[in-house]
Amino acid sequence: MSTTILLIRHGQTDWNAAGRWQGHQDVPLNEVGRQQARALAARLRHWPITAVYASDLSRAQATAEVVAASLDMTPQLDPDWRERGLGKLEGMTRSEVQLYFPQVYVSQNFVDAPEGETYEMLQARALRAFGRLVSAHRDETTAVVTHGGTIRVLVSHILCLPERYYAPFSLRGNTGITRIDIGENRLAQITFLNDTSHLEEKLVNLS
Repeated sequence: MSTTILLIRHGQTDWNAAGRWQGHQDVPLNEVGRQQARALAARLRHWPITAVYASDLSRAQATAEVVAASLDMTPQLDPDWRERGLGKLEGMTRSEVQLYFPQVYVSQNFVDAPEGETYEMLQARALRAFGRLVSAHRDETTAVVTHGGTIRVLVSHILCLPERYYAPFSLRGNTGITRIDIGENRLAQITFLNDTSHLEEKLVNLS
């Protein structure tokens, strides 16, 4: 038997479309994001999912509600699955961060956001939430709608990458699924990363 965790990025928001860093800002899904959530739900409808969890930020919660409804469930909200708090950088684009905070911007490293969460703080709560899920749903398949930054630190941890290293993989696809399988030896393996094939199958530009 194995335990499967589906880490799912939330649907698109207007800030995603504009390239703005959201952090803890509670930006809702836009219409594209709602379409993406419906496509995601259609894909997962027949998967053996026993529980759906979500960050308590509305973009993740709304995505999870669509998925959970298709499975006749209600998502369980957990603030530990939130995106990283980005402090003064929230609402800015990457170019604005480079312009106004050049001292903290390093393209291949984790940005130290003024008044935001540190890498260590984000990693600690993400691992805490992940550990709770594995313990509570052993030998089951669970889905978690969360955020790109949160997924990134978990994937980096599983791959044993250096801390704070901005690894060369992309999690930009909204509603992308990252599947993690944990065997009897407790070894976590990434089966696929940021899979958005449910959007491609609809033959519409939802990304």
